[in-house]
Amino acid sequence: MLLKHLIPITFLSVISFTHAANETSSIYTPEGQTLSVGDSYSDMQNRMHLSPNSMISHEFQENKKQYLAMDYTYEVENMLYTITIVNDRVKKIAWLNTDQDIKQAKIIKE
Repeated sequence: MLLKHLIPITFLSVISFTHAANETSSIYTPEGQTLSVGDSYSDMQNRMHLSPNSMISHEFQENKKQYLAMDYTYEVENMLYTITIVNDRVKKIAWLNTDQDIKQAKIIKE
C-alpha cells in the first residue's frame, strides 16, 4: 500500500526537480532586447511587448522576511518564461522548453 502512494510522489518530485533547475539571469525578449534579474517591473513591461498568459501572486521568503511576489508567465514560440517580480524588481527568471519537457514527461510516464 505504501508503494502505491510512493510512485506518484516520486513522479511529481522528478518533474518538479526538472523544472526547478531551469533558471537564468537574463533572456532575450521577442523584440530582441535583454531582460535581466534586477530590472524593474516597468522594464519588463516595456521590453516584453506581450500580455502575460497568466499572473499568480504568492509569498516569497528571503532572509526570514516575507514579501508579496507576482509570477508573470509568457509564451514565446516553444518556450514558457516565468518572471517573478518582488518589490518592483525582477527577482527570478525561470524557463521551460515545452517541446523538450513534454517529451521527457511522456518518457517518465511510460
